[in-house]
Amino acid sequence: MNDEDILNDMVLFNPWWSGPVSASGLQESMVKRELFLKLESALDEKAVSAVIGPRRIGKTTLIKQIIQKLLEDIEPERILYFSMDAVQKEERIIRQIFDLFFRNILKKVPLECEKIFIFLDEVQKIRDWGDEIKYLYDMDYPVKFVITGSSAMNILKGSGESLVGRIQILRLHPFSFMEFLRYEGIEAPHRSLFDPTYPPNAVKLQLMFDKFLRIGGYPELYPLNEPEKIRDYIKTILDLTLYRDIVNLFDVKRIDILEGIFYSIVKQSGNVINYHTLTSGLGTKYETVKQYLDYLTSSFFIYRSYQYSKNTLKSLKRNPKIYAGDNSFFQLLDTKEGLKVETSVFNHLTRLGADTFYWHGRGRIEVDILIQTTSGLWPVEVKYRKTISSGDLKGILNCMQEMGFNKGIIVSFKKFGLEKIGDKQIFFIPAWLFLLTQTLSTEPVRS
Repeated sequence: MNDEDILNDMVLFNPWWSGPVSASGLQESMVKRELFLKLESALDEKAVSAVIGPRRIGKTTLIKQIIQKLLEDIEPERILYFSMDAVQKEERIIRQIFDLFFRNILKKVPLECEKIFIFLDEVQKIRDWGDEIKYLYDMDYPVKFVITGSSAMNILKGSGESLVGRIQILRLHPFSFMEFLRYEGIEAPHRSLFDPTYPPNAVKLQLMFDKFLRIGGYPELYPLNEPEKIRDYIKTILDLTLYRDIVNLFDVKRIDILEGIFYSIVKQSGNVINYHTLTSGLGTKYETVKQYLDYLTSSFFIYRSYQYSKNTLKSLKRNPKIYAGDNSFFQLLDTKEGLKVETSVFNHLTRLGADTFYWHGRGRIEVDILIQTTSGLWPVEVKYRKTISSGDLKGILNCMQEMGFNKGIIVSFKKFGLEKIGDKQIFFIPAWLFLLTQTLSTEPVRS
């Protein structure tokens, strides 16, 4: 891009330079994400803040909300926002943007300025972006960089050598159930894992969970009422990610295989994947499947959970469980309800930052999820059915016995409460109530 084009885009992207901007123009009216306070706090730190997450889940909205907050305290000219969406991948323009901003907008050299805030959106589209930001960072200018990206692999790889020790990764997920409730204007309590209280508006929360389970966490889906429009929107996100983002960032020779892997994962979400079966079914190579799975994971379309073992290398060698990155993807094809609920539970724990595994015992007995809490490992089994039999508890009880656990969690359809079975305690909690958990502490919390 030439200088004139960049300057024109700067004026377009930064309307606050020309006068007051309405709250709606800066997304202030949208739901505040749970990451907002963490990013706001990071503005005081020197390290580059990198907000990563999939397309269309609100990274730009979050940035605009942060800018709105900054505008309450500092001069508008000290804030620069620039989107890389229209920039060619091969261009190296970050230093060019930087120089034009100081020379033409601030009309000062960097060291003469008060602290400046520079927001670079979808930075992974710029070649050697890590090297460019490192150069500017190491000049020790009074500048705070905040970047966003839709590919974890690119952001981590691009910053791995250039920005080691200089970057903080902040993960933005699709909306959590709690954020969805805020969008709907519904109050809900913050809970810990074994909180014994039951919300008075439980019926309303259950209804909202049914909707969230169906629609998922992409906020732009919420105003859409027609199933066809919802599917079209999700298909658009899929096409943009597969055919533009992943293809442009990685060496993908078989886009049909990449798409086939994604649909296979969504159909089997919550199951242990067999790489060789998937390879045979798609008619491709084992190495291609593993590589393309890495690309889908990097783009936040899928997540992996490995079998628990005290030996990390041994754990990584075993076939993982695979989960769809959001329940909205189930709009594209039929999936069993139990797998949808397990996916929502797993993704919720991922949002909380939990280390997750699955457990495999003798006789092919499995437990869906092991989570690391403040009190150690806890087994979590999803049994989304109206009646839970003693046979449904066999897996979790065997896991507790073999692993030496005293307490476990059954995520149920409606059963709630603590039951003692022999010398073990099982905490039954409805799925909608489990998704209101905001801390992995085992002590009750009050909102």
